[in-house]
Amino acid sequence: MLTPLTPLTPLTPLTPLSALLPLSHDDPHTLGGHRLVARLGSGGMGTVYLARSATGRTVALKTMHARIAADPAARTRFRLEVDAARVMGPVHGARVFDADPLAETPWLATEYVLGPPLDEAVSLAGPLPEPAVRALGALLCAALAQLHASDVVHRDLKPSNVMITADGPKVIDFGIARALGDDHLTRTGTAAGTPAFMSPEQATGLEHTSAGDVFALAGVLTYAASGHGPFGSGRHADLMYRVRHADPDLTGVPAALVPVLTRCLDKDPAGRPTTSGLAALLHPGQDGGSFAGHLPQPLRMEIARRVGGVWNAPPPRLPAPPEHTLTPPLPSSTPPPPSGLSRRRLLTLGGGSLLGAAAAGAGAWAWLDREDSTTAKPPAPAKDPAWDLLWQEPVSYADPRIPPAPLLLNGLLLVGEYGLKGLDPATGAAKWADPAVYFMRRTTTDGTKVYAADYTLDEADPLRVSTVDTATGKLNAPFSELKDLRAILYGTQLLCATADAVYLAGGRGTHTRDGFGKDQTWFLLKVDTRSGGRLWEVPLPARPAASPHLHFLSARAVGRHLVLVQQSADAEPRLVVHDALTGRALWDKPLQGAQPVLNRAHLAVDDRHVYPGAGELVALGLADGKPVWRFEGLTPKARFGPPAVKDGVVYAVEENRGLVALDAVTGAPRWAEKSRAVAPEDLAAPPAVGLSYVYTYAGASSGLVATDIRTGAVSHPFKAARARYFADASAGRLIAIGGEYVAAYPLA
Repeated sequence: MLTPLTPLTPLTPLTPLSALLPLSHDDPHTLGGHRLVARLGSGGMGTVYLARSATGRTVALKTMHARIAADPAARTRFRLEVDAARVMGPVHGARVFDADPLAETPWLATEYVLGPPLDEAVSLAGPLPEPAVRALGALLCAALAQLHASDVVHRDLKPSNVMITADGPKVIDFGIARALGDDHLTRTGTAAGTPAFMSPEQATGLEHTSAGDVFALAGVLTYAASGHGPFGSGRHADLMYRVRHADPDLTGVPAALVPVLTRCLDKDPAGRPTTSGLAALLHPGQDGGSFAGHLPQPLRMEIARRVGGVWNAPPPRLPAPPEHTLTPPLPSSTPPPPSGLSRRRLLTLGGGSLLGAAAAGAGAWAWLDREDSTTAKPPAPAKDPAWDLLWQEPVSYADPRIPPAPLLLNGLLLVGEYGLKGLDPATGAAKWADPAVYFMRRTTTDGTKVYAADYTLDEADPLRVSTVDTATGKLNAPFSELKDLRAILYGTQLLCATADAVYLAGGRGTHTRDGFGKDQTWFLLKVDTRSGGRLWEVPLPARPAASPHLHFLSARAVGRHLVLVQQSADAEPRLVVHDALTGRALWDKPLQGAQPVLNRAHLAVDDRHVYPGAGELVALGLADGKPVWRFEGLTPKARFGPPAVKDGVVYAVEENRGLVALDAVTGAPRWAEKSRAVAPEDLAAPPAVGLSYVYTYAGASSGLVATDIRTGAVSHPFKAARARYFADASAGRLIAIGGEYVAAYPLA
């Protein structure tokens, strides 16, 4: 199976100066004759700075971390990126002012581009009108033609690599660009690029020619015209399959552009037009005018705003940490940036920008969306909760097989899907990151200890379960060795834990890389955390060969009951309850509903009932699964989002009504919002129940709503990205988990 080859951290000189991160105490003052002003961001490959030359020119200065620069292949790729950026030139790309790939710290100084990337532009202003798409496409054809004329292919053209400026688009990020026919930097079994915009030949690991860039350009134009890519979104493997075999989805593309883009998305490279041929098909015709004249007004305003922010005062350099501090905490007092900042900046650079652009004229997602004082406001508590971004970190939940969620325990926050990060929930500072603690689904907590199933063993080694040293992230000596179960089988899961037991799914049979094997057998087990002994074992249904569907999506142990959302081979979830003492199955029910599977996988459980997240609001008895009460809602057959339960109260969002609070024992209403529009996508996640407020996401137009936990009075909504929110009461933090980030706010 081909796996995407991660490119070098792309250069993204796009954020207005007022939103920059302060320099760290150990950042250099100058580099390559440039005075460093602030950070644009930092990631696994390097750091990008805003800097000024001796003559006052403002540049984006990209550097490579020393440990990365020690790798000759990484240095070669950096040099090729510099060469490709020079080939693209200043008209169609960011002008290269100077570079030194051979320096101890390799660096590249380019033009500081004033404009948003295309993905952010579409998020801000919606799909572009047809004349703008045609003008964009014609100019990008010219950009690629210039690159191809030097026998260089980009190989990673996508919306986030196309910057929209008043003068036209600029193509950036040449981290995996290379000369035609030169494949020595592509590892065997890898496919370099971004799956959603790969060419079929690239997804298959074959030579990516200039025709592959045309295919990617058609994907970019599809996105610009419709707001979605031609092959959808999702897991990398699914995307790469659709790129190779499925017809493109051109829904929403203007009719006149459909035949043009269809030709460019031909699976056969020979069937695609050249860049010059495509430019002729896209020529905007007789309407003329500047490129900016084709852009929607909100997008033109955003470009102007960024231009005006270049000479704002930069943030002061951070002081050195106290001598006794081993790991400096991230700053919690950095002011939130203005609107329109790129989600991509954080995801690819790991920078301190906020994630997700809000609508034009509104603040970025941590900003309070304040109305004019004359505007009527909904009822609010005497004092609205504090709301300010405290920290954020890049983290990968790019391919979730279970609902993305952190592990929360006192003083430690575990996040990530592949390779966990241990963070201080108060500051976001990294406590540890150890590849030995690898899959989130192989890790669980009882609220005090962290347990992990070792993934570093050989194929034939037995499954070993250990506690994790919460100070270092290292695996302690295993307390349980299950000799008949294999260590590295794909479907192994640590489901949940109590003070005296861990519940897990383990298997026997031959190892397979990315799914189940036909000769495997699987079991649900309970293991004593003191003796390491197996307390009981229950067989699980067989899985078809190569099936990616895990046996369980969520689990909770409450008293004598083990509550599970179990997934069938065809991915449908069921609510299953076992006797926790014996393993005997007590009852199970299908979790039927219109919501996606992961939305139905949330569990709300107390010591009496389980409250399924499958569209209706009902309490089922833990012992027998029979309905105890059912809340009908404001309208017949009203749909509800997944509920949450705390301190005897059940909270859920009702479609076309908002948040409701019910007595957990009787189902009697405590309070309810009067009425607000609730889109289907806003029913995806349960409320986050804090100390004084319940937090729910109310859509892009409203953002995050904090509701008084006693009265139901709604505070002023806060601009926020769509994410899953979790209350960490011990740290006083509201944790937001997005696809590739984690962030924290004060918890009220």
